[in-house]
Amino acid sequence: MVVSQDYATEHVAVGQTELMLLEGGTGQPVLVLHGIEGHEGWLAFHAELAKAHHVLAPSHPGYGQTPAPDWITSIPHQAVFYNWFLQRRDFGPRSVDVVGIGIGGWIAAQMAIMCGAPLRHLVLVDAAGLRPPGGDGPETTDVFVTPWREVIERGFHAPGASSEYQRLYATPLPEYGGVREAGRTMSVKMCYRPYMFDPSLESMLAKIDVPTLVVWGDDDRLVSAECGELFTSAIPGARLRVLANCGHFAHLEQPQVLAEVVAEFCAGGAR
Repeated sequence: MVVSQDYATEHVAVGQTELMLLEGGTGQPVLVLHGIEGHEGWLAFHAELAKAHHVLAPSHPGYGQTPAPDWITSIPHQAVFYNWFLQRRDFGPRSVDVVGIGIGGWIAAQMAIMCGAPLRHLVLVDAAGLRPPGGDGPETTDVFVTPWREVIERGFHAPGASSEYQRLYATPLPEYGGVREAGRTMSVKMCYRPYMFDPSLESMLAKIDVPTLVVWGDDDRLVSAECGELFTSAIPGARLRVLANCGHFAHLEQPQVLAEVVAEFCAGGAR
């Protein structure tokens, strides 16, 4: 275990795989699952949440810092892996809140479908996994054919005004090599065909019995805003919160606002 001033770096055995995660803060546990951008370290969003919560921020298997076992080739497999992690850490019934961003939201929804017992609250932030009846629309970026710099920029409403964008992405972003390429490769393996959605997911969402908040940036150009409405209508009792002047990467563009929204919702107690 490596400890910094605000968080610790852990490696936890889940089956035969060593999961890398960052942990910080004390209080109600919150598992934060990153999106297609990959694991970008201890973020301002994590730090805000950690002021009143115990934040667990892992790197998904295959995204450069946690190896991918051969059996993980899909989003449902990632969900099995993380439910296994919760079991490994002895989280009891209704004991952990889960926040999933982008494809992390898709993983989180699959976790709740498979075994929602440990989950206390579910927050889906600009989650992938669904497809509007008419398709994604011309304004939606295909992240697998677009240069990575453009993908990242289109994930923000105003990248130049974001301190996290400046901190993480102001330097050149290589198209090849490093942990980011590993993450993109894993995303292609899991999400390329069909593109970023599972045709069976929408019907299965009705099984979720965890209090759920759907959060969406009003300028998300990576996942259609219509998907937020689909998640909200498909999950029993779910609520929708739209963030103004915000793109897909709400946790990077508006970390304090999103942390406050998550904290307020999770303070409501378990169902």
